[in-house]
Amino acid sequence: MDEPRDTPPPAESGPRLPLATANSRLSPVQQAYAAYTGHAIACPACRDVDRTCPDAGELWTAYRAISDDAYAQLAEGTRSRNGH
Repeated sequence: MDEPRDTPPPAESGPRLPLATANSRLSPVQQAYAAYTGHAIACPACRDVDRTCPDAGELWTAYRAISDDAYAQLAEGTRSRNGH
């Protein structure tokens, strides 16, 4: 059958902007998660489901602690703005 085909996207005009600039920084939560995932991708023990990696455990614990702290700060800021 003659089914319609997807049309190609229109050509972009002008220069393409980078997704992130050299001056941008990740938040502490993003940095901690990036450290964990970067390690997990490169570590042979992390890639093997039958092994454990103490470094990954420490990185995950640090990520969770930083995330919990950030959430608590957000929650506290919300409570103080609402007068609670």
